Amino acid sequence: MPHVAESIRAFRLVEGEFTEENGLPTPSLKVRRHAAVAAYADEIEALYATPRG
Repeated sequence: MPHVAESIRAFRLVEGEFTEENGLPTPSLKVRRHAAVAAYADEIEALYATPRG
């Protein structure tokens, strides 16, 4: 199977900040993916539920 380049097809801006208090960034300001996925599960689900055309 040939390699297919991936690209961003949809995105959403979310309310709020990524702060140490809410546990979303690490001390070096990298995103904690598991925390972000948990915090924004509804928004992520909506991205995949929206038909692309």
